[in-house]
Amino acid sequence: MRSETMTPRQRFEAAINLQEPDRVPVCPLGMLFSAPYVGMTMETYYSDLKAAASAQRQVFDDLGGWDVMGLSGSTMTDPFPLITIFPNKVKRPGKELPPDAIMQFDESEPAMVVEDYDIIIKKGWNRFFFNHLLPRIQPGYGGNTFGTIKAFLRLMRFLRVYKKDVRYWEKRGIPVLVGVPCVVPYEMFSTARTLKQFILDLYRYPEKVIAAMDAAIPDAINTVLRGARSLGVPRVFLAGERGSGDMTSPGHFEQFYLPWLKQLVDVLVGEGITPLLHFDGNWTRHLTYLKELPQGKCILDLDSTTDIFKAKEMLGDHMCIMGDVPATLLSLGTPEEVEAYCRRLIDEVGRGGGFILSSGCTVPYNAKIENLKAMIATGKTYQFSRGTAPLAEGKLWK
Repeated sequence: MRSETMTPRQRFEAAINLQEPDRVPVCPLGMLFSAPYVGMTMETYYSDLKAAASAQRQVFDDLGGWDVMGLSGSTMTDPFPLITIFPNKVKRPGKELPPDAIMQFDESEPAMVVEDYDIIIKKGWNRFFFNHLLPRIQPGYGGNTFGTIKAFLRLMRFLRVYKKDVRYWEKRGIPVLVGVPCVVPYEMFSTARTLKQFILDLYRYPEKVIAAMDAAIPDAINTVLRGARSLGVPRVFLAGERGSGDMTSPGHFEQFYLPWLKQLVDVLVGEGITPLLHFDGNWTRHLTYLKELPQGKCILDLDSTTDIFKAKEMLGDHMCIMGDVPATLLSLGTPEEVEAYCRRLIDEVGRGGGFILSSGCTVPYNAKIENLKAMIATGKTYQFSRGTAPLAEGKLWK
């Protein structure tokens, strides 16, 4: 077992700076698992921000703690802040879904029509969102002065609870991974239009889409900067899903995604903010584009679909890599298999530093407690070696 010579914050910052800390920092992400662990329904978890924070704290203490609080308290629980970046209807437990179901985004119908691109070009994203789009998604919010004030009050409530939870972890010496979330216009538009309709737009109205992206990005940047300054967390959750290699061709990525990604990242880095590139899906064939982002200034957070070992090979000297214990492994595997995979991650991706051991996306709702314990314990105790741990053959997480 390697002796600890760093605090959790020092360990975390060393990894971001591509240095090798005393041991790999551990950061389970998301923690929907917290709700069933404490006997809470998902309806309560998504609607009671204080209860969600309390559940995460109990899991942290019962499992002996870790280095970085992945998504503090209310983040990714209240769906309202999420629809500001993924703007479409949401199905919620206890309302459209059973009380113990997981929240779902509903893209069965577009929330945004083609003519809306012209409004965005003329008025920008924020005015379009609050005056036109939000009332379609959440009736009673936006659309007029009263509805917009109501929306802002709900967002302010979220920020107050979040700031209180951040202070709680800071007092315990545990850094919070990220503050506010953001996305590039490609992600916003493709959610609001639905992926199918948006891809058709790229062929039918490419100039209009590009003009709308150019009009939307200033508001996106200003909003995330205000939020980051308000929360005091110098790291931003930059979500990427539809830009993955399985969903977007290299040509479309270069034309419709990369320029705005670079613009957003450059502004954040220039303001001293570290972007957490939470890239779900298979980004393997787009990894080379990430070399165009500032060196040593980002965290690439992968969900086990991208080849994390290829990412280390291509980007290990360019940005910190985070991940990627699969949800399938945490839910269906054994503690021994979890330990073997974590050892391989530490040996191969952690070699030379610049690595944070985490779940592949979030710890799943149905994770086995013994598997999560194995992941955390391995990260905290495993001594780096020159060998690699063999994986069980025939598993989804191989």
